[in-house]
Amino acid sequence: MAVDALDELDRVLAIGQAPPIRILLRLLPEKDQGSRFGLNPDEVDEALRRCAGAAVRMEGFSFHLGGYEVQSRARMAEVALEQCLRAREAGLPAESVSIGGGFAASYLDEADWTRFTEEYRPSWFHNGKNFTHFYPYHQAPTGADMLADVLASPLRGGTVASEFARTGTRLLLEPGRALLDQAGFTVFPVQGFKMRDSYGIVTVAGLSMSVSEQWKGSEFLPDPLLWPAEGPGGPVAACVGGSSCLEYDMLSWRKIPFPRPPRHGDLLVYPNTAGYQMDKNETRFHGLPLPGRVVVDGAGWRIEGGDGR
Repeated sequence: MAVDALDELDRVLAIGQAPPIRILLRLLPEKDQGSRFGLNPDEVDEALRRCAGAAVRMEGFSFHLGGYEVQSRARMAEVALEQCLRAREAGLPAESVSIGGGFAASYLDEADWTRFTEEYRPSWFHNGKNFTHFYPYHQAPTGADMLADVLASPLRGGTVASEFARTGTRLLLEPGRALLDQAGFTVFPVQGFKMRDSYGIVTVAGLSMSVSEQWKGSEFLPDPLLWPAEGPGGPVAACVGGSSCLEYDMLSWRKIPFPRPPRHGDLLVYPNTAGYQMDKNETRFHGLPLPGRVVVDGAGWRIEGGDGR
């Protein structure tokens, strides 16, 4: 259990179970002193004092950083290892460090991402919507390569990896979306379509919360695929709206190119959504049922979760 505040630690200590609860103390990031998460250095000192002799097993420290910088993670790993050594001097086990998540994934080809970022303009989006930020949909290093770069970062005449080994500290991490890159897709039934000036508006059986990037005031940029692709009519660009009564309920503000006008009964398939984009923020707003997850593996397929649909 990662403990984030002193009052939270007191609640854990009051439980007093046997065997003792295993905890990590979460550190305030050096690069983001304004973060609402983590213990500052004075709070860490007080937490170590409270843990000494208490019915809890203080196994080490954790942190989580925003962004995808290798060097900042290496630096925080160094801080956490130093804190482990201090905690051991106080008689605490402090044998583990979690370097958190933020392991990058790439969703788009480099050329497509470069063209988008260099030529971006609000006219590409429904109603002139202007976004201030996007996930870096192409980046490097990603996944395991990013972890390897963190561990290979120089530290005290060696590397982060060698310092973990030298101090006998166990490395923990939270790969998040990097474990699910290129996995999963989300399917929305088309409810209707209409034209507005030079582009169309598709309405689907889903909500903006169904594609979680909208929850963060941004846009999921991989193009959804229209199925079936064949049908009457020529190519058309269209944004994608949800089925609620809210103007801002948009799954895709961007005017996406489709091979033909979508029709009721078609499907829109958003690719690569297993990492946070699939159903993290689904809701029963307007009485809509929660969608089910169709899991496909070597044993066949099955439906999990949702409201039975």
